[in-house]
Amino acid sequence: MKKSKMEAVSHLPENEIVLDRSQYEVLLQAKNAWENISHYRERRRRNRDYTFGKQWGDTITLPNGRAVSEEQYLREQGKVPLKNNMIRQLVKNVVGQFRNMQTEPVCISRDRKEQQLGELMSLAVQYAYQHNKLSELDGRTMEEFLISGSCFHKIGYGWRRNKMDVWIDEVNPNRVFFNAMEDSRLWDCTLVGELHDVPASDVVARFAKGDRKRAAKLRELYASATREELNLNFETLTSRPLDNLDFLIPESDNMCRIIEVWRLESKERLKCHDTYNGEYYKEELSQLAEIEKENERRKSEAAALGIPEGQVRIIETEWFVDRMWYYRFFTPFGDILDEGETPYWHGEHPYIFKLYPMIDGEIHSFVEDVIDQQRYINRLITMLDFIMGASAKGVLLFPEDQMPDGMTIEEVADEWTRYNGVILFKPRPGGVLPQQISVNATNVGAYDLLSLQMRLLEDISGVHGAIQGMAAKSGTSGTLYAQQIQYSSINLLDIFESFKTFREERDTKIMKTIQQYYDDNRYQNIAGSISGKEPGALSPHKVRNVEFDLTITEALSSPSYRALSNELLLELFRSGAITLEMLLENGTFPFADKLLQSLSRTKDDLNGTVVS
Repeated sequence: MKKSKMEAVSHLPENEIVLDRSQYEVLLQAKNAWENISHYRERRRRNRDYTFGKQWGDTITLPNGRAVSEEQYLREQGKVPLKNNMIRQLVKNVVGQFRNMQTEPVCISRDRKEQQLGELMSLAVQYAYQHNKLSELDGRTMEEFLISGSCFHKIGYGWRRNKMDVWIDEVNPNRVFFNAMEDSRLWDCTLVGELHDVPASDVVARFAKGDRKRAAKLRELYASATREELNLNFETLTSRPLDNLDFLIPESDNMCRIIEVWRLESKERLKCHDTYNGEYYKEELSQLAEIEKENERRKSEAAALGIPEGQVRIIETEWFVDRMWYYRFFTPFGDILDEGETPYWHGEHPYIFKLYPMIDGEIHSFVEDVIDQQRYINRLITMLDFIMGASAKGVLLFPEDQMPDGMTIEEVADEWTRYNGVILFKPRPGGVLPQQISVNATNVGAYDLLSLQMRLLEDISGVHGAIQGMAAKSGTSGTLYAQQIQYSSINLLDIFESFKTFREERDTKIMKTIQQYYDDNRYQNIAGSISGKEPGALSPHKVRNVEFDLTITEALSSPSYRALSNELLLELFRSGAITLEMLLENGTFPFADKLLQSLSRTKDDLNGTVVS
């Protein structure tokens, strides 16, 4: 009779699609949320273009009212739009600094007696890191974080790449929508979702639920999902395309649009306390009659045994409003492909995202701060090129009255530029002789302004020459250079710490998903390096009942950590506190495994000799 408090509730029949279009308000709310952050997508696209070299694409309005791009305007003026992409180097440097800090998740049990389970969970999360290639994914996500000030991941469990496991996906920000928030921790999120464009075969595989009739119905639903049909049915709801992506129309005609919506909703439920076993759980209001029936049965059995009614342990109930995350998968026509309460034990949606810095509900990225300096650098470079091209460089002034007899001006110009050329002419009295003019008209302060903007670019970004690995000026001491590197790192500390918070929240959700779905065989396979474990010590039941704190710490593979741990182990070995096998098993020596195998063979040979 009782349900688990985290059990998913689905309202769809297993073997048919209910063409329920009564939940348009949810779809419209998601559509409004997607349209309301169009300015965010536009700003992100501009930051992305500046990062990767498309830096003359801003639109300007001419005095005659015509709107053109800056590049087109410069070309119409006879100029070449030059650029010197400094932003890309800054982003690469910060991403390199992040990837140089090798870190890994560590799970710590709050009950120190269960720390062995904490080591097990650490290994399980690190395994998820490995098979999801999170070191590479985090590098690209950090790049996205610098460009747009946001990053999005999605965590799920399912069959992929020929195995059932926990999977982490990077979500394109152009496909995400969410409600307006003000809390920098994003704890006031009540709506989040994603636009999916998938082939029809994927729709059938995901939502057919093993029924051929249901699969046929799904194909029928998307058979009419053409661009004309969608425009016909949703003409009043469509918005202008933003970066070639529409809320209802997929990018390609052969793809099927699925709109995934997660919303925090309220529902009346019963909070139950079974005083017989002390269990707390939730139940639907419709189960109240069953609970009362169970209580009457207990009272009847107790009365037959002579137990007073006041001593009977019954199920106590209390009405309350439950807040839970509810998911829906919509077609563009409003049909619900699937819906239900969150199936995850953590009780939330599967998304993890970070918006930086979320001051008054606004986000501003690292790249956005230096765009103005990049624009001015490009303008100065283009200006210098135009000035140098328009200035006089070796122009010959040849008076017409001094033209030699029998020569044309072309012949004079050819002879003038020829090596050891000779022009024979009779100068007329009082006439002006030919002269060559070369003017240096570039010293107009542009070089000083360009140098100033380069310095401002470093000051505003916080990425100075020291942290970029540039050579120090002559006479700079090593201590001063080290301090410059440290100060530059402090300028980037806020960005790194914010991204670390994102990773900790994501890894915590990975850990809880592992606790929900992993069985004892999976734990045994992963935890083979944990020694001294007793049978049943690594059972899923024990792992699920332990509360862990997850933190991001320096990885064991980092050079500094490896050197310190090896030195400590060597000191313990020299003092006789540990054996050679313990040294090799716990150390990070490149020859440890081979030497352990040699020691094992030697022991086997000696044991065989003694027995014989």
